[in-house]
Amino acid sequence: MGIPRQKRAWVQVLVVAWGLSLPAGAVTPAFAEDAQAPPTRALVGDPAIAFQGGYLKFSEQASGLVVGSRDAKQLFGMGDVLYIRVLPEANVKVGDRLTLYRPTRQVYHPVTQAPLGHIMVILGILQVTTEPKENVVSTRIERAFDSISPGDLVMPFQLPPEVPAQQTTSGPLTGVIVDFKQARQVTAQSEIVYIDRGETDGVALGDRFSVIRPGRRLSLMTKNPDVVLAEIKVIGLQPQTATAYVVQSRDAIHRGDIVSRMLPPSPPVKPVKEVPKAEGAPPAVAKVTSPEAPAPPPSTALEDIYFDFDKWALTDQAQKTLTAQAELLKQNANAAVTIEGYADERGGTEYNRILGEKRALEVRRFLTELGVSNPFTVISFGKDKPFCTEKDEACYMQNRRARLVVAGN
Repeated sequence: MGIPRQKRAWVQVLVVAWGLSLPAGAVTPAFAEDAQAPPTRALVGDPAIAFQGGYLKFSEQASGLVVGSRDAKQLFGMGDVLYIRVLPEANVKVGDRLTLYRPTRQVYHPVTQAPLGHIMVILGILQVTTEPKENVVSTRIERAFDSISPGDLVMPFQLPPEVPAQQTTSGPLTGVIVDFKQARQVTAQSEIVYIDRGETDGVALGDRFSVIRPGRRLSLMTKNPDVVLAEIKVIGLQPQTATAYVVQSRDAIHRGDIVSRMLPPSPPVKPVKEVPKAEGAPPAVAKVTSPEAPAPPPSTALEDIYFDFDKWALTDQAQKTLTAQAELLKQNANAAVTIEGYADERGGTEYNRILGEKRALEVRRFLTELGVSNPFTVISFGKDKPFCTEKDEACYMQNRRARLVVAGN
């Protein structure tokens, strides 16, 4: 009768675990003092979303799996120590970074029912801190995106490629939304979806697709108009599938909804220089400015957004400020916006860099929900570049901020 679909991913994990098995007693060895980790590599903006978004694939070449931890607890976070049993041929060394992942449910095409692979959920990033001993290494968690358990797999860490701010391809291309990262019936803005078109179909990073639901047929000759539900942006590529981020949505998105590649943005029209007129030439006619001319860009730096201590949730005042700024940005939808995240000096450098990144990402999420479609870049300075250097709460409050810098013409 065969194995049920929902169990196939776990069978795959068990097979890998069996292949990596070692004699008893190698799970919790005594290690020397952990090596000092070098600074974490930058992983912000679209590459961060793409990295955490996961992808569809039938299997990955695992380098090892989690076999235990230094602390007896169920949930792990940044700084915790995990023990990884590695394959000898993986050639893992101190300082290497590993990606934690877990194959989850099998995905089938909603129309053809053909298998498309498992959803590979990215759980975090580890750094190796000791040399292998009986094929087990000690690692420190640099990033944790989801719950981590014994049996979760690791592979070499690779930075995802940069996602272009603007679409670079053209030509009609249609496909279907086959699943969502989150196990739910519908999804919407700021979520991750997977489509059945990939690199071999001509999809490129940065491509924008409209999500369309066909209108209900009324008769043999007539039907209701199609409805555009959302816009998605491709942030990750596989040969036959792609991972996309829902930029904006007007209604709930379902599996099986159609996607259609949008036209790339038109290049800006360069102003034509006037040729000096020769003497005796008829006077030039004054040009009339079109009423559709875009408004001038807002000031270079908008008003800062402030946060509570150790928080990245937007306060009521921050939401009011961003709502007003959203209207300015909508009038200049082509202007690139850099969102800078900051933190006060309390806490470690790495912790504050991540906190600043979360604040900047929360600002982007809120602006996107308000319908702002400007190209965004997110960067975190953490506790570097403080606005105020006094050691009191009034000064700390000014450093817990996000700053929007808008590129001019």
